[in-house]
Amino acid sequence: MSIFKRLLSNKTCSSKSIIKNSVIAGTIIFSGFGQDVMAKGKSYVAVEPLVCDLVKSIALPSDEVTCLVDRKQDVHDLKINPRQAQLLNSADKVFTLGKEMTPSMRNWESKKNTVVVGVSAIDVDDHSDHEGHDDHSDHDDHAEHSAKVDDHSDHGGHDDHSDHGGHDDHAEGAFEWAGKFQLSKGSYKWSFEKVDGEYADPAMKMVILKSNDIEGSEDLAKELLGSKDSISRKNDGTLIASNKAFVLNFDQRKESTVFNVDIKEDGEYIFFTEHMPFEFEATQHFFKDVSNSDVEPIAQVPDEGEGHHHHHDHGGLDPHVWHDPHNIIKMGDLISKSLKKDISVFNRGDRKLINERFEKADSLLEGLDSWIVEQVSSIPEENRVIVSKHKAMEYYGDAFGFETISLLDFLGDSSSLRPDNISSTLKMLDEEKVQAIFPEQIPASKLLRNLSRQSSVPLASNQIFVDGLMMDGNTVSVAVHNTCTIVDSLGGSCDKESGSNLESEWYKLSD
Repeated sequence: MSIFKRLLSNKTCSSKSIIKNSVIAGTIIFSGFGQDVMAKGKSYVAVEPLVCDLVKSIALPSDEVTCLVDRKQDVHDLKINPRQAQLLNSADKVFTLGKEMTPSMRNWESKKNTVVVGVSAIDVDDHSDHEGHDDHSDHDDHAEHSAKVDDHSDHGGHDDHSDHGGHDDHAEGAFEWAGKFQLSKGSYKWSFEKVDGEYADPAMKMVILKSNDIEGSEDLAKELLGSKDSISRKNDGTLIASNKAFVLNFDQRKESTVFNVDIKEDGEYIFFTEHMPFEFEATQHFFKDVSNSDVEPIAQVPDEGEGHHHHHDHGGLDPHVWHDPHNIIKMGDLISKSLKKDISVFNRGDRKLINERFEKADSLLEGLDSWIVEQVSSIPEENRVIVSKHKAMEYYGDAFGFETISLLDFLGDSSSLRPDNISSTLKMLDEEKVQAIFPEQIPASKLLRNLSRQSSVPLASNQIFVDGLMMDGNTVSVAVHNTCTIVDSLGGSCDKESGSNLESEWYKLSD
């Protein structure tokens, strides 16, 4: 073969090789692109029910979203069990309101896959211009929502009360109340009375510890209350400070069951009880000394003397941001940005779908905000005062022009039963010309019923839900329910039908 033919032959082979390699490389690139486009759905865990509803409304339909906490559970008291820990560890991402709402997430916030979307992660709406929140035309970068962060992979350092009726669902070892008393050596009487013809429960566990620290004694008390090694007592039985729980059995034939409390030496004693002692009061105070004088606690948990065992102490930050729809939009913005971080830049279809789903949620929440403004406008201005037990409706009040009053601010710590505090609270209700007191549970607590009776201020016929979702419904449902409860109780008129339409539209997002 001539030199010229050999050169021509080598050039041809080289060209074929280049073309072949290019085809192979293109196939690999295209294959990788196809894998991104056809990537399987992600697995996400949302801790609180409201966050779970929001994530489901924005995430891709192919993504799996697991709600960590049941709506019946109190997120304030959440203790993460092994199954829940496994879910949190295995999730592609975990979304949570953060430790301010759910203290047990404190140790999880610094983990790489945790995304906080609550009060510590957003710039809370200041409502300097309530009408100026309707420009959300560009949802790819969402700068107008002013979210502080879009991913908490480097976030170092950072239960629902929808239905608490009845007493058959206590967690093992749980207590509803703890009271610390300064007691002298001697004998005392602790009584349980029938109310409306029956005891609040046929039996109850109690632990008595000699201690001056309620919080420091909680773990031991829970352990003893959860233990099967307990001491049974009947009417006229004796109770002493002990590292065993007492099972107090109430005599159904009597209107009251009384136990003797024997204090061996002077000091501070803490009583942990499965139920509120106030639930067993009909004609007299539950704890008395030998002279039949009332014995009051010097400290108690919950500090308002009613309700369930959580402190509502959020470390200086009020976590109830979702009562303002604009804050939910900012939470949704964080979720949207975080979800898109899991999607390849080549996968424009899924990224676009995330944007579209968030835009629909944004639009509905803006509609909800406008709807609430319209409903509130029907309330006479002088009636726009929301009185409830806890300080949880501040964002709602700021957003829609209400004065919000927490009864605990007037009653003070460990003093809900003291006459001077009751007197100042009654005076406040009269001076503010309060039209209604809003309970956070049905039936309303004894404290609220007493205040209502003494002040002649009626209790709202429905409860308001301050800590998350209701047993049924969604993010919009709870806002509609609370708004109609408030509006109708304060002399306004609520358009429930248009609110229900917004609810229905929200359901379509998570279907």
